[in-house]
Amino acid sequence: MGNTLRRITYVLMALMFGFVNELSGLNNTEKSFEEIFNLIYKQQFTEAHLELTKEKDELDKWEYHILYLDLLCWEALSSNSKEDYDRFESALKNSSSALRKTREKDRLVELITLSYSFRLEAIRGNLISMMLDFLKINHIIQRFDTTMLSTDQQEVFKIYLALFNIGKSKLLFNNSKVREDSIRMLESCLSSSNTVYQTIAKYFLSKIYLEVDHSPAKARIYCKQLCNTYPTNKIFIYNLELCNNLGL
Repeated sequence: MGNTLRRITYVLMALMFGFVNELSGLNNTEKSFEEIFNLIYKQQFTEAHLELTKEKDELDKWEYHILYLDLLCWEALSSNSKEDYDRFESALKNSSSALRKTREKDRLVELITLSYSFRLEAIRGNLISMMLDFLKINHIIQRFDTTMLSTDQQEVFKIYLALFNIGKSKLLFNNSKVREDSIRMLESCLSSSNTVYQTIAKYFLSKIYLEVDHSPAKARIYCKQLCNTYPTNKIFIYNLELCNNLGL
């Protein structure tokens, strides 16, 4: 479980995330996870689906679950088609249904699933559904026992906690200290030796500065880094162009 979580950090809503070419010390499962992850971020979705199907039995069940949701999320964001969004929504409903039927709740997986659901409802502008997901996420976070988490799991939870607190400070109360502490929490991931944590932090920092703070100059720093790593990712390219245009 710890090895799995060390390589996973996609939030939020959605957070996204990238590896570099440090493959020499990785086992076959780690290589498979990284290869599929990179295909998703390169927006080579057909190849990603094929690799994910081929490696399903080799991947940890939790790894497969996260990669599958992430793949469907990026397909929907990239195509903006009703069919892809419906497919993504169906996968989230299936995941939520499976979690409800499980005796031993995996709260971290539940948190990730709800975060994706919140992101989908936000895109669709469904305010009531957004708030319901928000309250569920708050319920989980307030009762989350981090003492049972490994170091890597705590790193994942830290990212979700930072994102949730930023949203909470914006939606429910304008608490600048909570927001600043959460930004610092995300920034601390930039120096992580794990490139997944780095990439997720860059992605969400770029979104916060671009869409929440309306600071395109700050967002441009991270958008440019993401484009350098994934030059074929059209969403990263679009965000960088938006930064440049807003900065004029």
